[in-house]
Amino acid sequence: MTARLAADRRAPAEARSYVARQLGSLSLPPGVPVDDVVLIASELVTNSVRGGADWVDLSVRTTPERLDLLVEDDADGWPVLGTPDEDAVNGRGLGIVDRLADAWVVTARDRGKVVTVTWLARTADVSP
Repeated sequence: MTARLAADRRAPAEARSYVARQLGSLSLPPGVPVDDVVLIASELVTNSVRGGADWVDLSVRTTPERLDLLVEDDADGWPVLGTPDEDAVNGRGLGIVDRLADAWVVTARDRGKVVTVTWLARTADVSP
């Protein structure tokens, strides 16, 4: 299921709420950090809003082995992983994505792009 949000100041909070509801209703792969998925949804939607998008689509897809969060928008800008100065107020969103997710990729669309963020199932270490 996909949710379309207006890319306005309310969108990050709406994204957090939508993703949290979705994660609560799905069978998730073991060990996927729900709080991280919700945080990253908010960060990516914030980037879309700041990038001038008119709309943002959110979806969550799961299998027993992985969870994918997809954030698509119609903005012209392209996400770039940067290294902000220590006192910078902005510019850390993709760094958060890069640290908390197992993988992420950006794919161009006819208009805009989709960011797919992936978490893989974690299995507990069992020592004899």
